[in-house]
Amino acid sequence: MIVIIITIVLYSFGINSFKKKENILDDRITLLNLKERLLKYDFENIITVQCNNEDLSCMVFVDGILEEESKITNLFDDIPTIYKYNKELEKIEYPDLNLEDMQTYQIVFKYSCKKDRKCDEFIVEDTNKVYIFNDINIRPITYNYISDVDEYFDSKIEEVKDAF
Repeated sequence: MIVIIITIVLYSFGINSFKKKENILDDRITLLNLKERLLKYDFENIITVQCNNEDLSCMVFVDGILEEESKITNLFDDIPTIYKYNKELEKIEYPDLNLEDMQTYQIVFKYSCKKDRKCDEFIVEDTNKVYIFNDINIRPITYNYISDVDEYFDSKIEEVKDAF
């Protein structure tokens, strides 16, 4: 009987530690869950993520105030290319970020969501995938190649034509 109780206790500890490790992995912010995770923050007007060129780390600003403990790392492996949300693939360049402590960061990625759940729309070309961020989807649409974006917009045009 004692052996069975000890086995059950050890088993429950093992399951709990496995669940904790699983939760830590779930807490990792990626491009696929970025919008979803940002909208879980408590903010009044706007929440913004800005990633710098130096180490590709990202800072979270809640209503314009830097959240010191909300630094995001490993969102990108390399500097991404950001395009406007259109078929022409016009590149977006962001102004430098000047913080109060006189630090200046060259921004390579910026994503904002407002309280009404309206977020920035654009296309991100990363080393591994292409992500299309739009207001309709909670997660971005992914493609393997930037050339697939042209087909995406063509399909959206056809959807609108078919609706009428």
